[in-house]
Amino acid sequence: MYNASIDSMKPWFIILILMLMSINSFAQSGKPILKDDLLKDKDMFLARFIPMADGQYLHKLYQLPIDDVINRINDFKAALSPQIEQEQALAVRVLKTKDADYYSKNVLSWYMGLYGMDSIGMENLNKIMIEIKGTTDYPKLVDSAIRKAFVKRLNIEERALLTDMVNKDSELNDEALFRRSAAYRKWINDYLMRLRNTKYRADSTLGYEGNDIVKIKIINNEITNTFIKEYLNYETVCTVLKMVKNAAAKEEVYKNFMATTTNPAYKEEVGKIYGNYKRMTSNALSPDFNYTDVNGKPVSLTDLRGKYVYIDVWATWCTPCKAEIPFLTKLEEDYHGKNIYFVSLSVDKEKDKLEWISYVKEHNLQGIQLIADKDFSSEFIKKFNINSIPRFILIDPQGRIISGDAKRPSNPELRKELDALLR
Repeated sequence: MYNASIDSMKPWFIILILMLMSINSFAQSGKPILKDDLLKDKDMFLARFIPMADGQYLHKLYQLPIDDVINRINDFKAALSPQIEQEQALAVRVLKTKDADYYSKNVLSWYMGLYGMDSIGMENLNKIMIEIKGTTDYPKLVDSAIRKAFVKRLNIEERALLTDMVNKDSELNDEALFRRSAAYRKWINDYLMRLRNTKYRADSTLGYEGNDIVKIKIINNEITNTFIKEYLNYETVCTVLKMVKNAAAKEEVYKNFMATTTNPAYKEEVGKIYGNYKRMTSNALSPDFNYTDVNGKPVSLTDLRGKYVYIDVWATWCTPCKAEIPFLTKLEEDYHGKNIYFVSLSVDKEKDKLEWISYVKEHNLQGIQLIADKDFSSEFIKKFNINSIPRFILIDPQGRIISGDAKRPSNPELRKELDALLR
């Protein structure tokens, strides 16, 4: 049983909401196959008891009383019981019971982290993020909007009750369950994050982006099962190489991982990601792309040779991305006629292509508007190690990479850099 405090959970969940799904997990092809095959249709069963739509929790959930939510979770687990009891193999029946338990813990954890969140308050927060970014009052107004977005707070006893339910009878090293339960894998990752924000809070010297480096230490200290430890290390190292900006930290993490891992598939994948990172920092020739614009016309990066190219990787669902659009639009206006193309590359999913087209035209977005062929799985996106947006790329007239993680349009330093290049 684990009793880590979740007092600092709310800030983490607020950050998660503000990101609004701006992180996309990397593909896992070629690695040990992790399944989620124990209980069927858990989301469908849960939707009978918890306010949901299209697999997403509704804001109404976070306004429900605690006792009501706990009763709903118990009813949900009871609804799964016949499916569990039909299992003839005792070992598998035990795994199915645990799968239901951890799935339920995750629902309670999410409810606890976002308890009191108000839909109107969140709409106001998103509006502020998009409309007033860059103003003097922006930090103060965002902080105020976050506070107003949560109209209720848990008291000490309520938080303690939910914390106990999330952590009670939990296990970090169940390899059989890890291989077959996405709910268990999510619980472990969330638990490690809670440790990172509590027990290991003072360990990072890199601020927020050092969290995943601390997570590696936590994994090695807290996980004893070899398979789980190696998988989580691999997963976290990939994130560090893609997300952390500190070059020395990246090199150390890469070196330590390659020296200790025994899995050749992990080594190969981490080696590719590291190679992508090194290419982005060595003025190498950029990978090409060939995508369609908002009118269906094909455009390749090679077509744009002869000018600098500033690429904004974004999506219509990403609030921080949309907050940069006014600054990008001003850049496009101020540098019109200069030796530079401005490209906005959407990673919206194919099923949302019409929504992307509508958004671009409705908001009269300028520059070259493209959509990637396979969202985050597109080769161009993968070769730039992109799993978080917004992301910006700067290419020179010869097609070489100036920066694979360029400054944002809202950063005044970007204009200084462009002015130096275009003078």
